[in-house]
Amino acid sequence: MTVQDRMKRSLTPYVEIEVSAAQEFLMTLQIVVDVLVKGNQDQPYEVGDQWFEMVSEKATPALLDAITKFSAGECKDWANMVGLAYDCPPPQDVPSLLTHIEMIDPLELRLHMIGYYQRHLRKNTPLDIMLLAAEGNEEAQAQFLKTSQPDDADWQQSLRHIFALDLLQTKHQILDIMEQWYERVFRDMEPQIMSIIERDAEAKRTLKQTVTTERLIELATNGFEFVPEPGLRKVVLIPSYVERPWNHITEYQDAKIFIYPVADESIAEDSSTPPVRLVRLFKALADDRRLRILKKLTTGSYTLPELADDFGVAKTTMHHHLAILRSAGLVRVQSDERLYSLRQNGMPDISQMLDTYLKK
Repeated sequence: MTVQDRMKRSLTPYVEIEVSAAQEFLMTLQIVVDVLVKGNQDQPYEVGDQWFEMVSEKATPALLDAITKFSAGECKDWANMVGLAYDCPPPQDVPSLLTHIEMIDPLELRLHMIGYYQRHLRKNTPLDIMLLAAEGNEEAQAQFLKTSQPDDADWQQSLRHIFALDLLQTKHQILDIMEQWYERVFRDMEPQIMSIIERDAEAKRTLKQTVTTERLIELATNGFEFVPEPGLRKVVLIPSYVERPWNHITEYQDAKIFIYPVADESIAEDSSTPPVRLVRLFKALADDRRLRILKKLTTGSYTLPELADDFGVAKTTMHHHLAILRSAGLVRVQSDERLYSLRQNGMPDISQMLDTYLKK
């Protein structure tokens, strides 16, 4: 074994595949804020409009209003609690998460919300500044805002909103919203969703025995290229039904967490229903600009800004097209989302998929 191989092996983290109702619960809150509060229609979720209509009917207007006011139009408040769900004791269900939050200090809760335990944020802002900012020091908060993703308007708005909240009141609001959301919305859908998630996790555990860590992550996330990082001890893969077709990637301490979309084959379908992946592929390819993007990627790997400049579109527009191509299994991207390339080894055989469906 060469020195380079030994170095790569020492950097390769251990992979855990977890089933977590607590994580899925947080994802439902995240996408509800994203769609019903933010009105984000550029990132469609495969659960569909009927799912959001059903959720709106189950949740009272007062509950939706409470979520809207607490979130201030941002879903990052819920997404940044992933570390709390990861830390909560088995069986990592919603009651366990609620009990865990009830027991922690309000300051600890805020630290999770501002990304204190996320490695990429800790690189830019000293930990003592983050702690002082969480405690309410206005000078530290101002410095935190200058150093923590200053170009991300959504993150900046989320931080300002969190800093404006009272610590103890924040904890009470979160628990009240979560308890109501669980009883009115999530509890009824939980059995069906968790059976799909458990089925997918079992399939990934079987796959783990036959492929490398990098390949496992690429297949689970449908195109993310994982690059080992110094100090990263493990990767946690958590399947999600409601987040489909998107990935939610975050960090907690020395772990990189991928909340990835369950595979299409994990969702039971009758023979008359077109496979989700086949529909996704045709939608991805039924766009002139996306076809031209694929042709561009045959010439090499490019960053998001490079592609946006080349096609003369906004970065948000290009990100939307690339996300659709990635979710269809046509494009791969480094886990830090900086470099896009054609997914040569995962290019699907569309004609075979169509033929198989038609002959069912």
